Amino acid sequence: MANSLSPKIPLPTPMKEACLETTGNHLNIKYLKLVNHTGSGRKEWSYEKYCKGDSFPLHWAMNEDKKKGLSEEKINKILARKEKDAKKAVQGDRILLCQNHYNYGHRVTHVVETVSSTAERTGEMWTRLVRVVWVEQDPWEYAPQTKNVIGDFLFKGGNLISANPPSIVLNLDALK
Repeated sequence: MANSLSPKIPLPTPMKEACLETTGNHLNIKYLKLVNHTGSGRKEWSYEKYCKGDSFPLHWAMNEDKKKGLSEEKINKILARKEKDAKKAVQGDRILLCQNHYNYGHRVTHVVETVSSTAERTGEMWTRLVRVVWVEQDPWEYAPQTKNVIGDFLFKGGNLISANPPSIVLNLDALK
């Protein structure tokens, strides 16, 4: 009598998408950027309509409330700093976008990758073409709180901040 044992065939285990693995800086995030200042009581989310794989122009703009009472020369100096910041990332760099919503506080909504190699001026703002690598699912009111992803680091503007200083420890486990 022959023993008819079949070899054990390992069953595939479910795998998470590569962008959801949670070891270190697996998304290769190089910069952080804050959008949506609440100074004017803004309650909309920026870039809400863009899904994973979509491209859109990321803005470096001066808050309209901050322009009040400033000379044209001062505004132009601020816009020159915005231009320099918009040009900081090189093509392929990834940026973690955090938004400050009037009702829901600071939330992480996107990880984007720069597509264009340069920034473009559009009116009184600078833009950079980016592609969505990760985006929070609706409703964004439940998006990860910024402090749960980057710790107690506080943003002071919409400029690019390096994700590598010792004061920032990325917790990408929060991006599920």
